[in-house]
Amino acid sequence: MRRSKVLEKLRNDEPVLCTNINAGVLPLLMEMAGKVGIDAVWIDMEHRDYSWSDVKQMVTAGRLADIDSMVRIRKGEGYTTFFRPLEDGAAGIMVPHVTTADEARDVIRNAKFAPEGLRGLETVMQDADCSLADAHEYMQHANRETFIAIQIEDREGVDAIDEIAAVAGIDIFFIGIGDLTQSYGKPLDFENPQITDAISKISAAAARNNVHWGMPCRSVEHAGELIDRGARFISLGADIYVMAQFYQKLHGEFHDMLKKRKG
Repeated sequence: MRRSKVLEKLRNDEPVLCTNINAGVLPLLMEMAGKVGIDAVWIDMEHRDYSWSDVKQMVTAGRLADIDSMVRIRKGEGYTTFFRPLEDGAAGIMVPHVTTADEARDVIRNAKFAPEGLRGLETVMQDADCSLADAHEYMQHANRETFIAIQIEDREGVDAIDEIAAVAGIDIFFIGIGDLTQSYGKPLDFENPQITDAISKISAAAARNNVHWGMPCRSVEHAGELIDRGARFISLGADIYVMAQFYQKLHGEFHDMLKKRKG
């Protein structure tokens, strides 16, 4: 059974590099990211129309290249949505808009096997080596080698952060910075004192409760600043932005060439 690169690094207090592949069902990019050496890829079901089959294709490609897949699930679709990505071989799930300790406890209940939770039991999927793993060893391995990231992206979640952080089984707080600014009535004002104070509250609660934290980073320099503040789960880059930047550059260079040809 596969071990999580993300958890291995976090347990050694090393920064994790996660990137975002969400421009489509792109198994080739999953494999490419793994071969480059990136630790994890974030697959977003919340804001994309991915089917379970689509996610499975991407997770399988990632496993071939030994890269962790983290699937942001669609909260509210029922308890199976918490563990279906894990059965298909994802290393972790991310749950959006967690605002209370009770919600966090429900996540753990649905994503971890007993005694930590009551995840639906199936022992024949990819994460159980297609039924070849001993069932008892598999359950223990799954609890140990799959990670749970919950998103703090609402003012209510920040207000309840100490209670949420005390819930056993949470591995990562992932700050949804865009929605967080909206929740405070400061849309996209990332440097607003209320927002920077909220990030400080989340990071402090994480440190007190042995929970790791992270967020999307604007640049490598920004990632370094967050690491200095204690962040260890770094989300950096996205395929859609890389393609947009390339096409903008291509368009500009092409029209510069045309102007020069005119004279």
